[in-house]
Amino acid sequence: MLRRLFAVGPWVVWMPLALAVACASPTLPLPPPSAPMQEILDADHVRLVAGCGGAEGDALIAIRNDNSPKDQAGVLSFANSCGAWDSPSVLARHGDVLFITQQFGLAVSPPTAVQVR
Repeated sequence: MLRRLFAVGPWVVWMPLALAVACASPTLPLPPPSAPMQEILDADHVRLVAGCGGAEGDALIAIRNDNSPKDQAGVLSFANSCGAWDSPSVLARHGDVLFITQQFGLAVSPPTAVQVR
């Protein structure tokens, strides 16, 4: 029996083991999104824009401002397939720090902190 199994090739025995180990290996963590450009809309609002490569393609982008009222503290956006994204109007004043994360699948990145100009 073993001779017949090895006659087919030793890879038949080792391939399932190699695949099982490969599936159990850890993946790289999701990096934080790149710092976006800021477009000041008025004294209380800013819009953030990132070009291709600013985030993982098709990622969910979350922007949080801890200085805003809780019901207006964050906005969500989606990156397109090349990783470009822009935000709707974010309630933020000069000097506020915005925390930007990206989520892709179940992975969530560490935040990128951006101070509003």
